Amino acid sequence: MNVSRYTIVVESKGGETLLYNTASGSFAAVKGQDIEAHADELAALGFLTELDRKQELAGQQALFDVVRANRDSLTLSLIPTYACNYRCPYCYEPELCKSTGKMSSEVEAGIIRFIEHIFAQHPFMKLSVQWYGGEPTLALDVVERLSNELIEWCSERRVAYDAMMLTNAALIDESAARMLARCKVGQVFLTIEGPKEYQDRRRLSADGSSSFDAAIGAARLLRVNGIQVKAGMNADRLTLPYYDDLRERLYREEGIELDLNKLNDYGNTFGQPPFAKPDFDLFTHDEFFQLQAQRFIAQNHSAYDYQAMLAPCDRFCSGQTDNYFVIDLRGDVFNCDGWVGDGDFVRFNLLEEPQSWLLSDIVFDASRDEKCSDCEMLPICHGSCIWERVCCEKSEGEMPCHPLKTTMPAYLQAWRDCYGEISDGLTLLASFAQSQ
Repeated sequence: MNVSRYTIVVESKGGETLLYNTASGSFAAVKGQDIEAHADELAALGFLTELDRKQELAGQQALFDVVRANRDSLTLSLIPTYACNYRCPYCYEPELCKSTGKMSSEVEAGIIRFIEHIFAQHPFMKLSVQWYGGEPTLALDVVERLSNELIEWCSERRVAYDAMMLTNAALIDESAARMLARCKVGQVFLTIEGPKEYQDRRRLSADGSSSFDAAIGAARLLRVNGIQVKAGMNADRLTLPYYDDLRERLYREEGIELDLNKLNDYGNTFGQPPFAKPDFDLFTHDEFFQLQAQRFIAQNHSAYDYQAMLAPCDRFCSGQTDNYFVIDLRGDVFNCDGWVGDGDFVRFNLLEEPQSWLLSDIVFDASRDEKCSDCEMLPICHGSCIWERVCCEKSEGEMPCHPLKTTMPAYLQAWRDCYGEISDGLTLLASFAQSQ
């Protein structure tokens, strides 16, 4: 028997040995006895295996290949314009945002032709659309026209349809909110960088109006029309202290769900005013990950919450599947939202003939990457965000591995603490199969 390459061993504060297998999702504690005394049970739970390391990795590669090739759904991230009416100091696409132009009717027709081509090869059951930019509300006529075509196309073939939008919301008035609801945009994602004083300084509208007021006003209109509103807060040392109060207030008063993220130097411009101290003060990756863990543990989550957070997954992002495409206003197709506008990452153009379309290509396969494939975190990480890794290596000189790479022991100890006293010997605390 071999110790599984995906088994993590942590000595707990109570003298127990905690075992977690990132591939099977099994979580166990050994108390008062040597681990070796439980070899048969440990093997049954996946902590020990007869497979060697190459064979275990091959199993993960096979699982990834199945997920990658799944054709049950098709997801499109559509960019009707690269133009943006905001001038955020940390923007990593400042030149694209100053561009003009919208998606042409020729490209719209090309998108329909593209969908029909894929459906003819692999009939899918669901089409999901993400409206992205630039700022997509600068091209609401494109959004409405193309949405109607896509909805009709799906209805005729009994294909399910849903859509969401990432927007700064500055142009969403009552009419726009009603239109988005008709276009089956079920969720809108905003960015709220902190209380009004911070939001208005960090999310700068080109016309000088309040970005905070615009976001709140739009959220109210969207929710009245049945559209869910979520937001992300990209925090640094200056804004993190405001997060908890802001999150509670936004949800209580506006129904906005606010998630916490790290403010990153994606454009490699931090230190160049206005993206500089004292107006910004960025965390390092490890600092932020440790803070995330401390905050999560302090909130007294249940054992189920830890199990759900640490469970094995089938991929990191949609870009790791063959059925995800990012299409811009020119008809250029990418396999990652982060690479849009960069000619080096164009897979093909929709206005070309279908025989030139590269349909089986993904952004990153961690199971075959030299660094990631050897990591015990592979089944719950899948390489994390490869675009973010490249950006942050340029700016901070470090590879931002998944937060659990450095915080797993703390989470496992907190998960163990949810169960109270256990008997001597081996105790299975949880398994991924139990949560299914």
